[in-house]
Amino acid sequence: MSGKKWLKMWFLINIIAFSLVFLFNIYVDSYSILKSDYRGVYREPNQNYIKMKYLLSKKRDYNSFIFGSSRVGKIDPRVFTNGHYYNMTYSEGVPREHLANIKLLLKRGYKIKNIVIGLDDFSYQIDPDMHMQQLTRKPHYKADYVTYNKFTFFLSYYLKLPTLFDIKRALFPHKYKRYDYDIYGTGMPIVPKSVDDYIENHRDKYIHDPKFSKPASYRGERIEQTLKEIKEIINLCKTNDINLTFFINPIHHITYLDTDFDEMQKFKLELSKITPYYDFSGLNRITTDNYYFYETSHYRIIVGNMIVNRLMGKGDKDFGIWIDQNNIQEHLKDLKEERVKYIHSHS
Repeated sequence: MSGKKWLKMWFLINIIAFSLVFLFNIYVDSYSILKSDYRGVYREPNQNYIKMKYLLSKKRDYNSFIFGSSRVGKIDPRVFTNGHYYNMTYSEGVPREHLANIKLLLKRGYKIKNIVIGLDDFSYQIDPDMHMQQLTRKPHYKADYVTYNKFTFFLSYYLKLPTLFDIKRALFPHKYKRYDYDIYGTGMPIVPKSVDDYIENHRDKYIHDPKFSKPASYRGERIEQTLKEIKEIINLCKTNDINLTFFINPIHHITYLDTDFDEMQKFKLELSKITPYYDFSGLNRITTDNYYFYETSHYRIIVGNMIVNRLMGKGDKDFGIWIDQNNIQEHLKDLKEERVKYIHSHS
């Protein structure tokens, strides 16, 4: 076969291969980019993108928003009584992403009354630029800091090489667990009732599950950049007369003990200099009890309700400590002492 024929054959094979990959990815739609129904999906969808797509496609009647990582996904926005809330939880959500999304909502014409932002031990560790390369977490192509446009955004999903998991679930869909997301209502991932029923009916067995020995580990340090982004959010909310509340999520004790303690203390100190906040982390009656968690990263919905009640001024004051510049030093001292005491008693 001549060189020209080989070249034509190579070109044809590549066209066919790319076409098959393209069509397969559209059919499977692994990250729910094209879907309009988010019930029964096999993989966590890119919630950052699909929620912004939903909110930007047409102005909705939400006037308040909860921003944060997947952990705040267990906060039911219907429990709040001071606005019509939507839960903007998305995987590893960090302040830079929240800032971009708030800007987009304001640009779209949303009259925002309240914003609640949950922060994590990794909020100041994860580089948001990394998410632009991760299909579960890519921000909307209209976000002000992204390096791609609409065309390249979709291309990254359509031309990705299918994984074995994608192929197997396409061939044998009945064998895989499905997940439901309430994108058009609360914004929450839906936890099957059977999961919480199992916990209640097998509490002792559940709290001794080996999964609670494995921390959710994150490493990195970008405190200065994160605080700058938080300052931008604060200024944006002041300019637009938005009531803004920050809180630090409850962190499961195994993950909390795995986190760089001094780094976390530094973040809490610096955060108190620019805004007051509620701190639900530390080694408290909730974070040290496996009953209140689904694993070592995500707390249960009953904890989410506790958080809302505390933010609304109705919860127990021993869970969710109000922090400002007047009590931050005492608070950090207490956290250090409780950590030493806890480690000593469990050694």
